[in-house]
Amino acid sequence: MVKSLETIFPELEQGLPLLLKNIRDRFNKEKDSTEQVLKRYRWYVVEEETECSCAATDSSFLLIESRIGHIYVIQGVAAVYIIQDNTIKRLAYKIFSDVGLISAIPTKKSYVVRKSIFKKALTSYAYMLELENIVDITSTQAVDIVLIDGSFISFATTRISKEAKTTIESVKGVYSLESIENKKNVYLNELSKKKYSVFLAKSSNAGFYTQGLYSDMYILELTRLYKIYPYYRSGFLEPVKININALSKIIDVSNIGISDITVTYMRLRDNAPVYQISFPYEIHEEVIKYIASCLKRWSSSGYPAPLEYVHRISKIPRKSLINAMMLIGIPIISGREIIEIT
Repeated sequence: MVKSLETIFPELEQGLPLLLKNIRDRFNKEKDSTEQVLKRYRWYVVEEETECSCAATDSSFLLIESRIGHIYVIQGVAAVYIIQDNTIKRLAYKIFSDVGLISAIPTKKSYVVRKSIFKKALTSYAYMLELENIVDITSTQAVDIVLIDGSFISFATTRISKEAKTTIESVKGVYSLESIENKKNVYLNELSKKKYSVFLAKSSNAGFYTQGLYSDMYILELTRLYKIYPYYRSGFLEPVKININALSKIIDVSNIGISDITVTYMRLRDNAPVYQISFPYEIHEEVIKYIASCLKRWSSSGYPAPLEYVHRISKIPRKSLINAMMLIGIPIISGREIIEIT
């Protein structure tokens, strides 16, 4: 068997500086339009840091195509952290995991079950488990901030397909995708009643502030690169309120008891990356300023430590897991994994 050399061709290496030039040229062309867009919105600089307790949750999952169907594996954690004497301490935690099969039956003979249907079903199930466990741990442990990795819209989006009837066949029980979506919405409603439930997304293509001309995050990244004051400072962008009915194309608004959500973008250190922050209710600038000061205290690197911790704990060791499955005789088609999300 011939081993891969894993090398970069000289011709490709010579092209990388040209790519950098193209990126800089593009940014230079769009700098003026960036400033024009942001002039309409105030950036609130946050200097303060407030000590607070924080609950966070995250999970990772793996979807594998095997000879017996689509196997899934999920593991995650919800945990509560405090800062005491400048030391981070974990007060409580709850580990969750599951394994099973996903089946999808076409609703019409002419329909073909696409691979994306399995991925969407597993995403919805993982989101439901994350919400279930963060709601559960915060019902017995009082916290100042509840922190969820991802945007509210991503969590609330329905992933039920008209093309297939999808079922999660867990080792713990059998669940229809409809029942999972219903439970997910119940937990979102529960979080909307908690004082400071915060959804933090590391990436987003949304254009709430740009009317869809550009990604909001792209515009705010330009402000960091060009050091456009005050947008590169730690703080947040003037929030926008969105009525849930405006999202009816992607969210089952009849099955969710939330009327409005609030979206902003937040930078937790000067010159750090910006994150989309969403709340499952209407919230005003003074309260967001308090939340930003709390998150800033947790974010010496520019990213909240509790989310970093639960992400690392929940990450699935992909190769070890697949080897273990093959060792006990689960018939996996080697090299045919559909998707891995961590």
